[in-house]
Amino acid sequence: MARHKSPPGAVLLKRLHSMEGKPPAGLALMLISLSVLPTSTVDEEFWEELDEFLLDYKTRYDGELYELSLPDRAILIKMTEHTEVGMISDLKVSTLRLIQQYFPENFGMVDQARLLRTIELGFRLPNAIKFLERYENQPGKTGEKAMEMRGLQDEDIKLVLDVNRKVGPQKFKEIFVQSQMMADIKPDQEPEELMREYFISMGALKKHVFPNVELRGTGNLFNQLTITLDKVLVQAFDDINPGRKACSINMNVESVFTKSFEEFINKGGESALANIVFEFRQDNILQQFDEFQIAANLIKSKGGVIAVDAIFPETVGLVNLDKLGATFAKIFWRPGAEESLPAQAAEIMKMRKAGIIFVIARLDDETGVRVGQDLGITVFQGFYIDDMLKGKT
Repeated sequence: MARHKSPPGAVLLKRLHSMEGKPPAGLALMLISLSVLPTSTVDEEFWEELDEFLLDYKTRYDGELYELSLPDRAILIKMTEHTEVGMISDLKVSTLRLIQQYFPENFGMVDQARLLRTIELGFRLPNAIKFLERYENQPGKTGEKAMEMRGLQDEDIKLVLDVNRKVGPQKFKEIFVQSQMMADIKPDQEPEELMREYFISMGALKKHVFPNVELRGTGNLFNQLTITLDKVLVQAFDDINPGRKACSINMNVESVFTKSFEEFINKGGESALANIVFEFRQDNILQQFDEFQIAANLIKSKGGVIAVDAIFPETVGLVNLDKLGATFAKIFWRPGAEESLPAQAAEIMKMRKAGIIFVIARLDDETGVRVGQDLGITVFQGFYIDDMLKGKT
């Protein structure tokens, strides 16, 4: 059976632009992403089954189906308060069944926030447009930019090191390193810049180094890539942030034990890591707990600060952040967080009293700021915060 080819993301973007100023009531955009799976190795039968159930879903609920890229789809669909929960559950169950059938070893690693995201266009049409504009600017997407994608390979990781050597730290910084501000936003006060997070942009890597490589969904290889990027980042750090001013960097626990990190510490003396917040993903901490304890002690002995990264609203309180020796805890905002995060108010209050500073990240609009402030959280990060600090909101 031949694959059904739905209209590309560029067509959907035009459709959304046509609604500006008058989005239809109840209309929502459902974004389905399988990019966390190693889809480059799967056969055509998988894509045919995916097409089949999405077409059936589209027909059953009278929606419009779009193909943003091979692993990413979007459905424009009308929902009501009474049908929303059932419609979302229906799509999730069908998608998870397909993942269990073809990717059983990856089933437990699926991030529900990435798998399915729903944007209510009546309230967040501008957010949907911004998302698609950023998405369509990436290489390897549909329409005129389409190309055959392949999975990450060992040679690709070596290529990153080769590129870094050839262009040098300064040029690498200009091309690949990005930053995003965290801001302290207290109720009825102007936002204050708190610190800047530095990271190597996956988008820039895809554009300049891996235009036809699906970076995510490749298991251990992707982890090895991120460890390699950690090495490159700390090697270039003093070019990126001369004087080591207040900032944060995201890091794997394993990266603390590399030669590059040892050299990074030795360059700065006894207080080499003062003013630097090291963000470790919550799942990485739990997977490498013994190593994390050693890494955290080393970092703090050199003046550094620990943050627990990638906490989801529903998992707040599952890990005792105070016992981890963390100062900061970063919660990733996602659809439904306006309901699930307030339900964790008691846990958040308990940890705030213990000295934990919460950050709500990945904000696209003001909802997360309002919810966070109600919970006593005043530190925020995301595209919406970037625009706010630039005076665009």
